[in-house]
Amino acid sequence: MLLEVKDLNIEFHDHLTPETVVYDFNLSLKEGEIVGIVGESGSGKTMSALAIAGLLNRKDMKKSGEILFDGKDLLTCKRSELRSYQGNDISMIFQEPMTSLNPVKKIGAQVEESLKIHTNLTKEERYQKAISILNDVEIKDPESVYHKYPHQLSGGMRQRVMIASAMILEPKILIADEPTTALDVTIQAQIIKLLKKLNKQKKTSILFISHDLSLVRTLCHRAIVMKQGYILEEGNIEEIFEHPKEAYTKQLIEAIPALEL
Repeated sequence: MLLEVKDLNIEFHDHLTPETVVYDFNLSLKEGEIVGIVGESGSGKTMSALAIAGLLNRKDMKKSGEILFDGKDLLTCKRSELRSYQGNDISMIFQEPMTSLNPVKKIGAQVEESLKIHTNLTKEERYQKAISILNDVEIKDPESVYHKYPHQLSGGMRQRVMIASAMILEPKILIADEPTTALDVTIQAQIIKLLKKLNKQKKTSILFISHDLSLVRTLCHRAIVMKQGYILEEGNIEEIFEHPKEAYTKQLIEAIPALEL
């Protein structure tokens, strides 16, 4: 198993009374598998993903359980060890690329950032690798885009740049947190198609966080349904959609808008 999360609990301590946001979260992820984590805002899905990515501040919260990646517990390992996995083995893309991309740095420099941290490649080698990954994410004229700033690109292009940055070191796991929310339906479909392609070509395992069950059904092999910090239900996509066990899952499925053809 590539990743195993066992009994993860996350409790915030930044208020007068501690507040638990994730209860007994369990997850297993195999190589090349795409798992969706579905739920409304406040369900705990993003918190669980951030914990797996090692991006939760350790000071104002209490975390318990295990996050085992290649047998190493990411919850308790040294910060320096955790950093060696981040970007290298586990990468994350976020909902709004405009807040994740640095507005004053050119695209090329941002795509190459992980290469500077984790490799000893020359400037020319980094450039070639950046152009190659921009090609992989289907950006037209990557040589030109390399020299542009984020504000010069469309929302869909910026999200492709984010995916390129996350994928440049060919991580084993890509965590995608609502990566299509800010995009229109046509661009959403293109990004989902792109994630499928990267999964197939590079055998990247994907954790896809979303409130949109129709996207999860299109992309994922398995799904976990969360509500108020708890896992309510999980199973393969056919089981979840054809035979949902929980009333909440049925409500989410019924809320999927029918496509007018």
